[in-house]
Amino acid sequence: MAYPTISAPYGFKPLNLIGGQVFAGSTRNLPIQYGYATNIFFGDVVAITRGFVTRLAMTNGGSASTAQHFACDLAKFVIPPGQRPFDARCLTDNISLYTAWANDADRADVFVNLLRGSLQRGDVVIACSVHGGAGFSADLARAVRFANESGASTLSLVGFDGGMMHRESTVSILVPADSTPQVEAIHLVVEHLLMSQIKQALGTARNEG
Repeated sequence: MAYPTISAPYGFKPLNLIGGQVFAGSTRNLPIQYGYATNIFFGDVVAITRGFVTRLAMTNGGSASTAQHFACDLAKFVIPPGQRPFDARCLTDNISLYTAWANDADRADVFVNLLRGSLQRGDVVIACSVHGGAGFSADLARAVRFANESGASTLSLVGFDGGMMHRESTVSILVPADSTPQVEAIHLVVEHLLMSQIKQALGTARNEG
């Protein structure tokens, strides 16, 4: 398969292989075949993230730092000078509230309970999960379903076979690797590439406006 030659933002190079496999997956029926040089980054993801509504990021374990990175970059990095920032939050940042729900209610509902207090129709929920809720991270899987049912858009970054989150999210990006460290590392690369494209799209919209 021939891959396109494109300009890489901020010095990034196209990432087409992971462990010898094409960096590819699918979001609904939209194939991801060319790293960040696909419709997914210039289309669906930008479309659901460019409006100035609340962004809520959530994940477990080491990936929690990726959720924090999403929230930080959406609140500052992508915003054109002088424009209103996104209201972006990482749901694991309030450790007192997180552990209160985890201790006093069903542990698998911890993110649903956190979303119940803040989620509104039209918001965007970003979830990072190595296994996509397939036997792991039932709290994330339940939260994605809750967000979908509440009229929010859901963006998931997953690995392995993607699990339920890959199948049911509004947009899902699958890293087809069976290694937790590799999946987590590539998720952070994808986060930076997405933020670069969103920043570009917001700047273009401002100039055209």
